[in-house]
Amino acid sequence: SITQQNVNLPSWFWGTSDGNQPGAGNYAPNWSTGAVDSTGQNAYPAGVYTVIAQSRLNGMYDNYLNGGATYTGATVSQPAMVTITSNTVSLSANVDSVVRSKPFSVTITGKPGVTYHLFIKGTSSMDGTYDNQPPIITANQAGVAFDPLTGPDFTQIGSVAYPNAVNGNYSYQNGGGKSLWSYVAHGSDYLTAGPISAAIGNGTFIYANVTLDQTGTRTVQFSTTNWTKAQQYTIRVEQNFGGATGFKSDEVIVQVQKGAVTIVAAGSQSYYLGEEIQFSGTDTESNDVYLFITGPNLPTIGGQIQSLDPRNAKVADGDGTTFQDVAVNGDNTWSWQWGTSSVALDAGTYTVYAVSQPYGTDDLNDVAYGTVSIIIKKPFVSATASQSTVAQGDPVYVTGTAQGQPSLGVQIWILGKNFAMITTEAVNSDSSFSYELKGTDTLNMYAGQYFVVVQHPMQNGVFDVYASPALASPSTATDTTSSYVWTAAPSGTASAIGPTQDFALTGAGSLQGSDAAEALVQAINSPNVDDTYTKLQFLVETPVITINPVGDQAVGNKFTITATTNLAVGDNVLFTVYSSSFQPTDKTQSGEFSGASGTVAVTQGTNGLNALSFDVDASTFKPDEYLVTAQEVLQPQATGTALFNVLQAAPPTATPTPVATVTTVPTMVATPMPTTVAPTKTPTQPGFGALVALIGLGAVALLVVRRH
Repeated sequence: SITQQNVNLPSWFWGTSDGNQPGAGNYAPNWSTGAVDSTGQNAYPAGVYTVIAQSRLNGMYDNYLNGGATYTGATVSQPAMVTITSNTVSLSANVDSVVRSKPFSVTITGKPGVTYHLFIKGTSSMDGTYDNQPPIITANQAGVAFDPLTGPDFTQIGSVAYPNAVNGNYSYQNGGGKSLWSYVAHGSDYLTAGPISAAIGNGTFIYANVTLDQTGTRTVQFSTTNWTKAQQYTIRVEQNFGGATGFKSDEVIVQVQKGAVTIVAAGSQSYYLGEEIQFSGTDTESNDVYLFITGPNLPTIGGQIQSLDPRNAKVADGDGTTFQDVAVNGDNTWSWQWGTSSVALDAGTYTVYAVSQPYGTDDLNDVAYGTVSIIIKKPFVSATASQSTVAQGDPVYVTGTAQGQPSLGVQIWILGKNFAMITTEAVNSDSSFSYELKGTDTLNMYAGQYFVVVQHPMQNGVFDVYASPALASPSTATDTTSSYVWTAAPSGTASAIGPTQDFALTGAGSLQGSDAAEALVQAINSPNVDDTYTKLQFLVETPVITINPVGDQAVGNKFTITATTNLAVGDNVLFTVYSSSFQPTDKTQSGEFSGASGTVAVTQGTNGLNALSFDVDASTFKPDEYLVTAQEVLQPQATGTALFNVLQAAPPTATPTPVATVTTVPTMVATPMPTTVAPTKTPTQPGFGALVALIGLGAVALLVVRRH
């Protein structure tokens, strides 16, 4: 009964066990909301109830009134609302399917404060090994209680340890009296503390008792890994309320799917040994991705890509330390950079694997993986000189390409008679390099042939052939010290074995010019040296400017004076053209200048020589002999001269007047008449008609002369 309660303490509680209440075991009687009436129906059907407390002492409730109404807070309390729900439960999931290694959750809705059994149905056949585990309930969640893994709550029956705890011993509906623990996966080694027991908690992480909060709900998270078997799972919530209510339950289905692993290589997928290769991809299957490599003469199961010698280091199934382990980010992406500078691989085509578990090519059936093919090429170096012939005082540039991204750059040797110079030059990100032998260096170099060797350190990143002491600046025969060329000890030899001295580069007994260059090349060609090289040469000459023949020109002509030179492209040359009669004069004489001058730049030529071109306008020139001089602006010793004549221009030629066409009239021949001999006359002066004819001829002649 909920009436006639005896309030005998200032702080009085109903339905508690404070030890001061009447009843068996000092428990105050509770409001039995699950009571049934005489017909077996619920005495308190589900709904909202109003509960109040009334004070009936000495008839206070009936007599102590306020204008006929009871005193709230005095003889009657404020009402309290109580909701009684039915013995029902429902279950929902936040997803229909999930990729394994990702979590999902279910929400239980039922009676507030009531404890329900939550478990995954029909997983008892799973042994907890890889790809044979069910999802597990995530630990340390509010309102979620697990059975202990071991201890006094377990009973040993033969070789099997069964839990005595309430959770695991719960007899589920239609289970034939079997315990919940026997219905779920508990692993094949649940009697030991092995990794499988740790993963699924001896089966105790597959089920739990969940107590709902005051709102009658509780959300519970499940975890999956790449060990979770990809299949459909039925998750069930259940409680046996007993009596007429009996079992109440609900189920939800969640599909667990396999994830995928992808891998790509940045760039063209063709690389030189020494380059860094960026691998990246996605992994929705696991929290780590494992990399290995296969290719020519590498282990069939796969070589360790992180090893300096993948040929002799193979991966081992299940041993993550033999793989390159890369953590997967929260957005399922991953990346790793492979430095190949010291890796012992030959040129060829290779395949890089990214797998969700540490397994090689012999056991990829149950793992997710991706592959990418790459081409590995041996590095090389190429170089050219800016010009094959260099004038003293002009710079010369050695430019080229060094593949493989050598961290030390390239080593440049310049060798000539009584001359040696060694320097290193950095290689740009696009594999290019450029070295300038300055004009201040070539100015003091004797005319002759010079040899250039550009050395690449290759995979080990070390110049195995080097000079010691090093020559940081041009070294000539005037040096008092000696420098030698050495070959480093082969990699992997005993530390007691030092470098080998090859030949003297400077000082007494040193090799010169082509001999030194040949000895250097032979040292780099040694089978104990992995370096490679390229060679070239150039000539240093005394600066020369040769003006090509100009030829006679006329006043008013426009023409070009050309020349060849060994000066560098871009050098400036001053051209001067002036009359050879230009000289000091008396005060009474005219001192007019006739000529031209100007500065032009050297341009690229052919046959090892560069070109010069100076334009001249002779419209103001006087007829005379002219002298041409060409002089390099910065090196006055580079000069050239030539002579040519400027002639008076010829007078303009008159154009002949067109002559009219004369039509000839045929002569009429008369019949001969008898001839009478006339007396001979004395010759006389021409008559008028003849004079007119002569005047006409003269006029024609005059016209012709004038026309000419």
